[in-house]
Amino acid sequence: MQIPNSRAAAKRARDWLAGPLRATHPLIADDVLLCLSEVVANVYRHTTTPTIRVETLIIEPSVVVRVHDNDPGPLPKPADPGGGGDIESGRGLTLIDACADAWGVTVLGGPEPRGKAFWFTLLGRPASAG
Repeated sequence: MQIPNSRAAAKRARDWLAGPLRATHPLIADDVLLCLSEVVANVYRHTTTPTIRVETLIIEPSVVVRVHDNDPGPLPKPADPGGGGDIESGRGLTLIDACADAWGVTVLGGPEPRGKAFWFTLLGRPASAG
């Protein structure tokens, strides 16, 4: 999926993925959609890329999501947990770290980076594992 980098991008990405995800991986759908929202919102807030590309691989038992932008840096990093205070933003990667089984960033373009892809993976779990 490709969407314009706008305030509505996170909602559009969620709406696009929610149906297929709830049908195939209902136990982890909410966590995947939360992670997707956080990543797309970060692209909106921290880059000037005109288009956000979302790729999703939905297979048993996992869901892999990659969000591409054309800004090679700076690379995202979790907020300082010792920062204290009543922070209203900067916790997206902390949420992703708590929800995802794995995540990372791939710089695209080799020696002359042209963008990055933030990816995360969640593993589906049997209903009995609840």
